[in-house]
Amino acid sequence: MDTIVASAYDGQNLTVAEMLKDPTYIPTRVVEGMQGQFLAELLFRNGGTNDGVVAFREAASPYLNLDAQEVAEFAEIPVANLAYGALHSVVGVKTALAIRISREMIRENRVDQVAAHLEALNKTMVKTDVKAAVDAFVNNDAVAKVGAGAKWAAGADPIKDVLDAVEKIQGAEAPGGAYFDYVPDTMVLHPMALTALLRNEQVQRFYVGDNASENPVYTGLESKTLFGLNVATSRFMDPAQVIVMEAGAVGFYSDTDPLQATPMYEEGGASGAGGPRQTWRADMWRKRILGVDNPKAAVVITGVK
Repeated sequence: MDTIVASAYDGQNLTVAEMLKDPTYIPTRVVEGMQGQFLAELLFRNGGTNDGVVAFREAASPYLNLDAQEVAEFAEIPVANLAYGALHSVVGVKTALAIRISREMIRENRVDQVAAHLEALNKTMVKTDVKAAVDAFVNNDAVAKVGAGAKWAAGADPIKDVLDAVEKIQGAEAPGGAYFDYVPDTMVLHPMALTALLRNEQVQRFYVGDNASENPVYTGLESKTLFGLNVATSRFMDPAQVIVMEAGAVGFYSDTDPLQATPMYEEGGASGAGGPRQTWRADMWRKRILGVDNPKAAVVITGVK
């Protein structure tokens, strides 16, 4: 019979004592279990590493201040300049948590209790990441905020709200009357907001005829799009807010310290029995900067719930 593995802690019937024999076992599983769960890494491009502070400029224009010129023989080729946007300086923020295991948990083999602690640590770190990613848009005055026409319930037209946000991004203007070449491709929302969207009659009418087989109500959302947008959900978002953007183009993340964890160690000094508190702990941390250097590539829709 196949073994069903549902989490990073399944698949091996280890006792708590056996887990602690390798001090790296638990922290390694925790870090591995978080891979692919961070919203920031979906929405932002990788900006490399930093030394604790990053200076960047908002995009002012995707074009030079001159068009390509016709140049006569022997004439000097003109030099064009690039317009620069507002300068920002962002200091890295370290987020950290620790997990603790007691001697009683080891002696009494409280595997379920250890697993619950690790799962809660995972969710808490992910929740912190989601909040930072969402706040980078919601608390940024340069990112447009647009109120929904009505709450996404019966009688509302959420398609218009989403497509208005798409159009606003597509029509983002640069100085001189030029347009940025943003291509909105991602919508981020709480699962409750997504459910309200899918139940709406206007959305259901969109999935008729040739599109009926693509109705997400019946086929699920795996590898699906809505209105040409990839859909990402997080239970840690505000259900009343939806963010539409061009993922990657909108901003970057840069790590001073990537996500890492210490091996399990005796807390308060090595005694062979867990130190004065008879506990072992592992510390986990990351220091990261999020920067929105193309704020016009995103729109926050408010008031959907």
